[in-house]
Amino acid sequence: MSERPNQADAAASRQSENVETVGIRPIPEARRNMSALSLFSIWGLASASATTPVIGLLLYDVGLTNFCIAVVIAGLIGIIPAGLFSEQGREVPLISLVTARATFGPGASFLLALLYTITGAGWFGLNTDVGGQILSTLYPGHGNLWYWLLGIGQTALVFLGMKWLERFYNWTAFIFIASYAVLIYYMVSRYTIVWPVAPSGAVHWGAIVQTILSFSLLAWAYEFSTVSRFCPPRASSESRLRRASYFCAATVGVLLPVLLMGTLGLVGKASTGEWNIALIAKDLPLTGAIAALGVILAIAHTNAMNLYPAVTKLLAAGETFRTPRRYDQPLASLVLGAIATVLAVAGILNFVEPFLLLLGVFLFPFTFLMMFDWVVVQKRATPVAAFFEKKGTAAELFRPSACIAFVFGVVLSALGHFGVLPAMLTEHLPWPVVASLIACGLYWGLLRVCNDPPVYRADVAARSGHE
Repeated sequence: MSERPNQADAAASRQSENVETVGIRPIPEARRNMSALSLFSIWGLASASATTPVIGLLLYDVGLTNFCIAVVIAGLIGIIPAGLFSEQGREVPLISLVTARATFGPGASFLLALLYTITGAGWFGLNTDVGGQILSTLYPGHGNLWYWLLGIGQTALVFLGMKWLERFYNWTAFIFIASYAVLIYYMVSRYTIVWPVAPSGAVHWGAIVQTILSFSLLAWAYEFSTVSRFCPPRASSESRLRRASYFCAATVGVLLPVLLMGTLGLVGKASTGEWNIALIAKDLPLTGAIAALGVILAIAHTNAMNLYPAVTKLLAAGETFRTPRRYDQPLASLVLGAIATVLAVAGILNFVEPFLLLLGVFLFPFTFLMMFDWVVVQKRATPVAAFFEKKGTAAELFRPSACIAFVFGVVLSALGHFGVLPAMLTEHLPWPVVASLIACGLYWGLLRVCNDPPVYRADVAARSGHE
C-alpha cells in the first residue's frame, strides 16, 4: 500500500547495531518484526506504573464492582480509535505526529509536536519525582540519589532505542509481576482484607469513565503507532485472529493493569490505609527491597514510554525546518532526559502538574479526528512520501477543516473540564468523547464547504483510496 523513500533503507543500513538512529523515517522492513505479544507486553508494563493504583484512590467511592464495570465500558469506547492507531503504525510505519501532517497540516503538526514533547518530558519528570519519593521513603538518607539513578537509567534505555526497550520489557516482566505478588502476599498475610464492593457515594458514570480514559487508554492511544510501526506490515492475506491480536494488543495491555492495579489500590486503601502497597513494606528489610525493585521497574517501564515518544515528537518538529542528521535521536534522548531529571530533582514539576493534566483536553479531539480522517477521508491509502512533502501555502500548512474542528473540540472539552457545562452532561456522559465525536461531525461538514488542498500534491487520487 505504501511507498518508502529509498534513502530510508539506505540510512537504516548504516545504523549502529545498538543505538537507534532511524528517527522519524519509515521503519525498514527488516526491523519490523515485533510480535503482538511484545506489543501487549510493552504497553501493559508501560501502563503498570507505580502510580497506577492511585486510580483506585480517585474512584474509591464508586466501589469495586462499579470500578470494574467502568473499566470495561472505557475499553469498549476507546478500543476503536486506539486500535486504529495501532493499525496505522503497521500500515504506514511512522509516528502519529508525522501522519498528523496529512490531517492538520505540517504547521499545526509542528505546534502539536512541540506541545506533546513538553507533555511527555513533563510526565517523565513527574514520574521520576514520584519514584524518587517512594524510594526515599523505603530507603531514607540518600538525598537526591534515587532521582539521579532513576533519571539516568531511564534515559539510557531510551537512548538505545526500541530494540533494547522491547528486550527490557520482555526480560523484566516476570520480575515486576513477582515483586508485586510478594507485596500482595505480605498484605494478605498481615492485614484483614476489606473488599469495598458497594459504592459509598453517588455514581456518575460519565465522569468515572472519563477519568479512566483520561488516566489510561486515551492518554496513550495516539502513541500506539510509535511502537506498532515496528510490527510486521498489515497484509490482506493475514488471518482474522492475527489482525485482531495486533489491533487489540496495545488496548488490552493498557487497560489490564488499570483494572488489576486499580483494584489493588481500592483494596489496599480499604485494608491498610495505603493505596500504594509498596509503602506498607517500608519497615521490613527483605520485603522493602522487593518493593523497591518493583517500584524501580514500574517507574522505568512507564517513563520509557513517556520519554521515547517525546524524543520522536521533538525530531518530528525539528524535521519541519531542518535536515535530519544521523545521531539526532540519541542526542535528543540525552537532552530531554537530562532536562526532565534536573526538573524532577529541583521539584519544579510539582508546580506544573495541573498544567500537564489540563493538556489532556487536547488528546481526545486529536485522537478521534486523526483516526476519523485516516479511515474516512484518506481511506487508509495515503503513501508514506505524502507525509514528508514540503508545503507552501497557508492552507497546506494549517488545513482549515481539521484545524477548525480540532479547536472546536478542544474548547468543548475544556468547557466540561472547567465545569462550565451543565452537570448532567459531564457527570452522566464521558464528555471529552462526546465533544470529540461532535468535532468529527463538524470536520465532515466543513470538508463539504472548505476548499482544503489535497493531502498528496503529487497524486491527488490519494484521497480517493488508490494504492
